Amino acid sequence: MKLNQKLVLFDVDGTLINRTKKSDFSLYGIALKKHFKIKNTKQLYCEGTTDPENLTMYLKANKIKNPKKHKNFKKAVSDLGNIEKEAQVTGKIKTKKIKNVEKLIKTLIKEKEITIGLLTGNTVNKAKVKLEKVELWHYFKVGAFSDNVFERSKLVNIAINDAEKKLNEKFNKKNVWLIGDTVKDIQCAKKAKVKIIAMATGPENVKQLKKENPDYIFQDFSDVQKIIEIIKTN
Repeated sequence: MKLNQKLVLFDVDGTLINRTKKSDFSLYGIALKKHFKIKNTKQLYCEGTTDPENLTMYLKANKIKNPKKHKNFKKAVSDLGNIEKEAQVTGKIKTKKIKNVEKLIKTLIKEKEITIGLLTGNTVNKAKVKLEKVELWHYFKVGAFSDNVFERSKLVNIAINDAEKKLNEKFNKKNVWLIGDTVKDIQCAKKAKVKIIAMATGPENVKQLKKENPDYIFQDFSDVQKIIEIIKTN
């Protein structure tokens, strides 16, 4: 067991990948029609939230009371990965990896004192479909997903526990980092008392992210060595 082992947890959307506009709008629209017989016309802002939380927001916006108690709610959440896969196959949604992020991942993996993982508001199957599409899934052996989790900050302990169990390591929260692209990623890290590197690679710009006082902030992944230096020395 190594001392001071660091755990670096990556968000997915906007951090590892970018997608065509209205992607989530389309996916939740399909889920609403398939499982709730609702023709959705409302596009909501879902950046940095979890799939169960997003589905709840869409259902409430379509006047469904107590969405979590609806008989089809859990089925709809678990089906999002299948809906995502079909949308990828048909070309309705297109996904691409963010420039230089794979370079960062590969470099981090070479560092013996660093473990990488995922922390995402996606369900595990949905995240897998997205990341397999851009050949990034295989890099991540540990992580936390939103299948049964509404509050994003709760994912941090889940990810730490998953890493400790699978790797037989102990991770102090002072050595846990999140890398994410939204205000809610920063809020998640602060609430869970871990460190955050904010990346303006998603829908929210540097000015918006700075307001939440992340530990560090970057415009993009162009300076991989600087990011690694920060993680190793803090």
